[in-house]
Amino acid sequence: MDANGRPTKERLPASTKTEAKKLADAAELKAWRIRNGLEEAPKPEMTVAEGIALRLSSLPPEYRTKKRQRELLSHIEKVLGKKRLKEVLPLDVLKLLADLAHLSPQTREHVRMAGQGLFTFLTETAKAFTGDNPFKEAGEVDVPQREPGFFTPEQFARLIQVMKPHLAAAALFSVLTGTRKAEVRKALKADTYLAERYVLIRGPKNNKDRRVPIPDVLVPLLEQQLKTPGKYLFCRQNGKQYTANWRAHDVIARACVRAGLVEGTRPYCFRKACGWKGDTMSAPEVDLVCPRCGRKARWKELPLPLRFKELRSTYATLGYASTGDIHFVQKVLGHSDPKLTQARYARALPEHLRRGANAVGAILVPAAKLGSPVGGNPGAEGGSGGKAENPPEGSNLNESEGLAMASKAEEARDSSGGGFLNRRPQVRFLSGSSPCFRTKRKQGVFLSGGVQAGSLDWVPVWYRVCPS
Repeated sequence: MDANGRPTKERLPASTKTEAKKLADAAELKAWRIRNGLEEAPKPEMTVAEGIALRLSSLPPEYRTKKRQRELLSHIEKVLGKKRLKEVLPLDVLKLLADLAHLSPQTREHVRMAGQGLFTFLTETAKAFTGDNPFKEAGEVDVPQREPGFFTPEQFARLIQVMKPHLAAAALFSVLTGTRKAEVRKALKADTYLAERYVLIRGPKNNKDRRVPIPDVLVPLLEQQLKTPGKYLFCRQNGKQYTANWRAHDVIARACVRAGLVEGTRPYCFRKACGWKGDTMSAPEVDLVCPRCGRKARWKELPLPLRFKELRSTYATLGYASTGDIHFVQKVLGHSDPKLTQARYARALPEHLRRGANAVGAILVPAAKLGSPVGGNPGAEGGSGGKAENPPEGSNLNESEGLAMASKAEEARDSSGGGFLNRRPQVRFLSGSSPCFRTKRKQGVFLSGGVQAGSLDWVPVWYRVCPS
């Protein structure tokens, strides 16, 4: 008899009749206890699809990434939705991630993390599953760590010259405050305090508000923005707010093409039915034809891989290079841990790397030593008084002999104590006073690219964004 009092048949794992009788009596006793309320009925095993539905239904309304979670869990539901939770193995997770090869490594890692969070929720909160987490045992997806791009001051100056006023104003605000696209879109006039020189950013990412300092160079632009209609600091030309699907990245990409910030050209066929696209070329060929349909190919300029999010990276990279204060950059960007800021933005600019390499080279091998003899002997051919001729053109100093001996002999003859090993290396480290950056800092904000405080000479002479 089952829990409802109906006779049922069940296959028992018994090898003898005596063992089968004992198992049958135990099952009968358990069913009787459940019918009489002495024991709780076992819960049916949940499928992955049912667990996903339970997870999504339990998310609170203020959960900001619920839509994103639904998209990530849909990949898991398509493949593993009909399986029981206990049937999911780490091998199944690896096969699932392998089938998502069309997605980027970062997105595949997000899918794995969504599955790991699902099993953690079902184990610790819902108490609907007991066992190991297969998504955790599968291991992380290897995501390449790339350096964030940034605009140079010259590139940014060319960029805003070709942008529309209402879009260039948003770009200026982002690059001079280090704010995200969503933060620029939701910035309120009521949260702008020009007298105190800060804007209160209502954090759309981690629900944390933060104060962003306003540089003096940005004050005239914000004064004009405060006169526009509406409650938002930046809006469309009709006065309405930018929506969540504001394609600001495409706006920057098209502006890069108009400003000449391109990395090459790509041939393509104008016919949509053909859809042929060639490889990127530095210079277009006039007589190139489509290899599929034979029509004359057209050419499209490809912008540099710089988008709206690189405006924030520009502030972070140049801000750290000019001030050397990682905590300042962390506070402005709103990072919870300075290690995150250190890992992503605390890197030297190319010109600083070259200056540092030249400084180290000047210490190890001074310029005077490069023209001195290498392996020459006093009185030998080509040398007089221990001074030999310059090494022949194309020779490799690393392959020559006697460089260390010649350097030590030169140092021994220097009795003034100012020899090679006694000189203090004059290396300038990255700081706010570096001659590489003619900057002025006010309110803890750097001004780069020749921008002077209280001046917007390098910006087009227009500030009115949303006409009243």
